[in-house]
Amino acid sequence: MTYRQVGEVTRTHPETVRRYMQGQSPSVEFLEALAHALGLSGEWLLTGRGPMKLDEARLHALRESNATDLLSAVASTMERLIERVDRLEQYTQTLETRLRAAARASDHDTPAAPVTVTRRAILIADALPQRRTPDAG
Repeated sequence: MTYRQVGEVTRTHPETVRRYMQGQSPSVEFLEALAHALGLSGEWLLTGRGPMKLDEARLHALRESNATDLLSAVASTMERLIERVDRLEQYTQTLETRLRAAARASDHDTPAAPVTVTRRAILIADALPQRRTPDAG
C-alpha cells in the first residue's frame, strides 16, 4: 500500500504515515486504526506474539485456555442470555397489557369507533406468546 492508501484507511495524513514507516513512533490511534483496517491483532502488531489476524485470535484463545476458564466464560455468557430473555419477557408482557388496555378503552370510550382498531389491538395481543416464566417451573 502507498502512504496515501494507508492514510486513507487509518484517517491519517500521508506525510505522517511516511514518518511512521521510516521509524518515528506511531500514535496509539494510528496503530488502532491500522489494526482495525487490516484485521490485525493488536497484540501481534505491538509484540509480534499471538495470532496475526484478528479472526484467528478467538481460536488461539480457546487453544490456550484451560477448562476452568472456558466453563467460566460459558457460564457468564449464559447469565447474560438469561437476563436478556427475562427483559424480553417483561417487554412482551407489558406490550400485551397495554394493547389489551387500549382495546378496552377504545370499546368503552366510543362505541361507534372503528372496530378495526380494537380488533387489531386484540389480534396483536393474542399473537404475543403466552409463555410461562422460567421461575414458574
